[in-house]
Amino acid sequence: MKVGVVVWTEGTTVKFRIRDRVLVERGQLLKVDVDYAKFILRVFDFKPESLLTQAEIARLSKKKEAGEDVEIYDKGLRLYDTALATIICQIDIEGNVHGPTTVPPLFSEVETLNKNDLEQLRLDTGDLPIGYIRVGHKVSEAVVALDGAKTIPHHILVCGVTGAGKSNLGKVLAYSIMRTKGKYSLVLFDCESEYFQGASPTQLGLVHAPESEEYLLYVTPRVQEPCKLKVTITYKGAEVERRVEAYPLVIGYDQLRPEDFTLTGEFTHPQEELLWLVYKLRKRDWLNFLLEAPPDTIYRFVRKLAAKNTINTLKRKIKHLLGSGDVFLEDAPDFNTFDAIVGAVMRGCVVLIDIPYATEGEEKLLATAVARRIFDTYEKLRKHAPEDWEKLPYALVAVEEAHRYLSKTSLTSTGELKENIFSIISKRGRKYRVGALYITQMPGELIEPVIRQSLTKIILPLPTKPDYTKVIEYSPYLDEASQEIKTLDRGEALVISPPSGIRFAVPIKVFSYEEIVGKRLSEEISVKYTPARKIKRFKPLKKIKEEAVVLS
Repeated sequence: MKVGVVVWTEGTTVKFRIRDRVLVERGQLLKVDVDYAKFILRVFDFKPESLLTQAEIARLSKKKEAGEDVEIYDKGLRLYDTALATIICQIDIEGNVHGPTTVPPLFSEVETLNKNDLEQLRLDTGDLPIGYIRVGHKVSEAVVALDGAKTIPHHILVCGVTGAGKSNLGKVLAYSIMRTKGKYSLVLFDCESEYFQGASPTQLGLVHAPESEEYLLYVTPRVQEPCKLKVTITYKGAEVERRVEAYPLVIGYDQLRPEDFTLTGEFTHPQEELLWLVYKLRKRDWLNFLLEAPPDTIYRFVRKLAAKNTINTLKRKIKHLLGSGDVFLEDAPDFNTFDAIVGAVMRGCVVLIDIPYATEGEEKLLATAVARRIFDTYEKLRKHAPEDWEKLPYALVAVEEAHRYLSKTSLTSTGELKENIFSIISKRGRKYRVGALYITQMPGELIEPVIRQSLTKIILPLPTKPDYTKVIEYSPYLDEASQEIKTLDRGEALVISPPSGIRFAVPIKVFSYEEIVGKRLSEEISVKYTPARKIKRFKPLKKIKEEAVVLS
């Protein structure tokens, strides 16, 4: 459909006159098709054009205020609407997509995109589908997919306010990773217990996906020993059974090392030196000794090499990170949850760590310890067994509330700039196939290198100026996107991903996890579990029953 005519161009900006009675929306994708190229435009603002004098405007507005009819002589010539758009890409006559190298001529016609135009953009060539292309607020059938092998090592930044759809996107990404059947792995920390079975009776979780039986490891306080968690789901009047590998969320003190603490970024250099000194002298019971021994005993034990104030402060910080004893226990269990997590990552699984009752300190220490072990394992294999490393899946570690770990405030909490495991992964992870998924509602708090090094960005509704300004400032292809970012609806996003070949801001509607997995469930039920007559039109409610089956 024709929507307007080009009346001005400068740089990569195009202004076009909007046809009468045609709706053009901010963020809408349009095209200008000329003999030598096809230009794809994204609308970012509007500007009415008026040749009326101030006296005419005053007279006509007064008449309108009084309820009288307003007639404008030669209205089509003297008063009309224009839209401003940026050229996001150019398709040559051979069908190759690249950045704009020229501009469309004046008076070229601007049209809406059709299915063939969307296919020419080739945004669905990746193996991690995340949503549909949007045309304004309307959803097309064209899929947008990320290339996991190229995207994961260069990190992903997901930002949006509360209620923007970050959790739904996390489930969609986890589902896409499980469907690759071992090609990639993902570690998720679930602080609200919403990923496994859904946050409410109308929502679905990862356990509803058929792939969860083989490619999901569930680490949770709901089981007491390693087991296959038998989950019976009642969905649309029928029962579906899943058996998911589960491990208790229990870590013994003897499984922790000094670097698990130091890489949280919470300790000063003297405190770190004291940690390592006690560890070398006490070995296995080093942590129990630091916690239980009086400060004077520790002072004498280290031969007065550490100040008493350092000892007291270190004990306080360690107790804060270890929390109330729900996750980290003095008595070591017979199993090693860390080994189970790293093993699942190396098999290409999604690892879901359920921490609804963890304190802030426990959450930070657990996330650091898990991420450190994954990074160290991949780094050592790359250096000492490159043939085995080549076979490993690309690993993605999710960092919920990333601003708590990677803001200037958190990295300088000790009075000096400190590295933590996530800042290390942001700088060096790409060399070892380890990437980070930074999820935050306050990207304005993040340090600049993290935003720069996250080459893939998925920007959900983000109305606060300090946040979207910082993302735009340190990202390509977002120069004219501020108004659109502010007006996104829930589940709508702008995506840029140069590693995936997406070298412009693509407006998308993120898949609804309930829709894509609900469809799979309905197909599974209709084939295996119940006659078709039983799945007619039930409300999409579900119930969950659980039973732990101990692994032999």
